Amino acid sequence: MSSLHRLSRRLPPAVLFLLGLACAGPAAVPSQQAGQPVGQPASAAAPRKPADILTFHGADWLERPDRAAEEKPELVVAAMDLRPGQTVAEVGCGTGYMARRVAPSVGPTGKVLCEEIQPEMLVLAKKYAARDGLKNVVTVLGTETDPKLPKAGVDRVLMVDVYHEFQKPRPMLEKIRESLAPGGTVTLVEYRLEGDTAAQINLDHRMSVEQVTSEWTAAGFLLLRREETLPSQHLFTFSAKRGARPIG
Repeated sequence: MSSLHRLSRRLPPAVLFLLGLACAGPAAVPSQQAGQPVGQPASAAAPRKPADILTFHGADWLERPDRAAEEKPELVVAAMDLRPGQTVAEVGCGTGYMARRVAPSVGPTGKVLCEEIQPEMLVLAKKYAARDGLKNVVTVLGTETDPKLPKAGVDRVLMVDVYHEFQKPRPMLEKIRESLAPGGTVTLVEYRLEGDTAAQINLDHRMSVEQVTSEWTAAGFLLLRREETLPSQHLFTFSAKRGARPIG
């Protein structure tokens, strides 16, 4: 099962569907049953639908030895403009791969909230943080509609290759916006749909600039900057629009 899910971002959707039927069991996590269109891109293309969730069975893919070389996480951390004492939330943190790389920048007076909807992932996140001696990483069990973050209490939100898997993105974006402290920002990283720099990744797990900006703008966020310095991913920085209303 582990090897199947490790390949989930690389196999065609039809193959994944058939394999899923053959391998589904009691350990399966929520599927895309609840998925819905999440916004009409500016080009009036067909609405995007959420990708299948990478389950805890694929946790080893998140910790693969060559991930640092492939994704340059140090560039993501640098783009977040972190300072000691800040509270950072990694939404959809998985095994805490990025949370562990953020933790040193906020120091012992800061905090990294490692949020996930899969308890099994949080068990691994705790294990790896303890292994690395990181005492400022705190796990948070969220839901598909609420990451359970403190209202107006988060200085930085980080989301790496996870937004495209949100099965109910609208309420999630509303809660994330509400969690931002004054001056707070969101760093969003997604594999590029444009071009072939992310050709090794299943199309369902890639997003275009247009998709991201149209959906996040509609959700009450302001794009501060976009960076294309990562090998195969877009990097966006958003803030909450002043006076923005909930999506409805």
